[in-house]
Amino acid sequence: MKRVPVLFSKKYSPLFQMLIQTLIIFLIIILPLSINVTSTQPPYSISNTEPGGMSYFNSLLIESGYNTTRTILSTDSIIKLPESSTLIVAGGSKNYQDSETLAIDGFVLQGGLLVILAGSGPTNLLAKHFGVFLTTSTILETTYYYKTPEIIMLNSTSSNTSLCMIEARALSYVTEGSIQTELLGINTHSTAFLDEDQDGVWDVDSENTASLQVGTVLSRGLGTIIIVSSPSFLTNDLYSKGFGNIDLALKLMEDFSAGEESLVCFEESHKRWPFSTTEGMINQSYGTIVLLSKTQLFIFLLVMVVLILYYVTPRFRERFKSKETYKQYLSDRIWSRERELYDTFGSPIKPTIEEQFLSNLYFQYELYPQKAYHYYLTKKASYIHLEKFTDEEKELFEIAFTRKLDSKTFLSLFKMLEEIQKRGRFK
Repeated sequence: MKRVPVLFSKKYSPLFQMLIQTLIIFLIIILPLSINVTSTQPPYSISNTEPGGMSYFNSLLIESGYNTTRTILSTDSIIKLPESSTLIVAGGSKNYQDSETLAIDGFVLQGGLLVILAGSGPTNLLAKHFGVFLTTSTILETTYYYKTPEIIMLNSTSSNTSLCMIEARALSYVTEGSIQTELLGINTHSTAFLDEDQDGVWDVDSENTASLQVGTVLSRGLGTIIIVSSPSFLTNDLYSKGFGNIDLALKLMEDFSAGEESLVCFEESHKRWPFSTTEGMINQSYGTIVLLSKTQLFIFLLVMVVLILYYVTPRFRERFKSKETYKQYLSDRIWSRERELYDTFGSPIKPTIEEQFLSNLYFQYELYPQKAYHYYLTKKASYIHLEKFTDEEKELFEIAFTRKLDSKTFLSLFKMLEEIQKRGRFK
């Protein structure tokens, strides 16, 4: 009968070594880099009920008949979204890879509605991909502002309420072409200006007031893109103050949605979640690995590290391995009925000639002498009356009968018993 090859044999040991080394790389190198030490939830998240969260907006969407979801692990699920659904990207701390940006672009071209609340690094780069460029300077107001000049106010196009934007930036250029056309613009009052020197003060001579564009609606392919230059545009605090930001967003979503699909997905996989939360464990560990695996440089470095470890580890072990004692060498290789060897499928393995030889050495020089020495000493001591032993001798032989003895120790103890036996008469 032909034997089935055993998977856990020496033939496949290099494969298992490589797998174990790869896991070690993930645990030691990648995971610590992905851990976020913060304890608070990220801003602009629908699960964040603090002033900087977007839980109110999520609740109002549900009340309006929308189904809401979010991405935590990666942007891969965007490809599976219905063509007429809505994707909202607000803030973020991790840059989007080219493959992710193309996936989002494909979602729009096929009929999806994309809402970008720009103003931070990742969202600015995403807006730049669609030909919308934002200024590095923020907008300040000389007249229409709320408490401080960087919290600007402007009229809403959907109702009589006012809009409010914090640290908004101006749209310096909006690209139009064969597949993209601007449908609508959102502008400030003519009393706003760009704080180009970023000193928070209006320099009358160099900083001119003007109506600055802070939002746009673009038709791209079969879908639509809405870009607003403030990531906090839909936060809870602005809604609680009575501003109409969320009302405008709901109106624009209703007007420019390509179909009847009522699914809204919040892209939150690129936020920095605290590792102590469920979202953080998923996003910061496995999500980071998924994100890094999309880069060719990371794959190349990972393969190089695995190969280096694969070739260096055996040589490192050979150089620094501890010396094997005679007893360890024998005990690791002996074979006996009490220590039967079995393969993966339960069939007994016959001992090799080497195993038989080493087993004979073990039983002859390691196991049998210990039992024989104890037997001879016990037999010799049985002929000696207990009163002939001193307390020290009693303690010595009690210890000797529980320890493994070599030939020299056995002879010295045996001679000692002979001397004790020769002592005077029994008392």
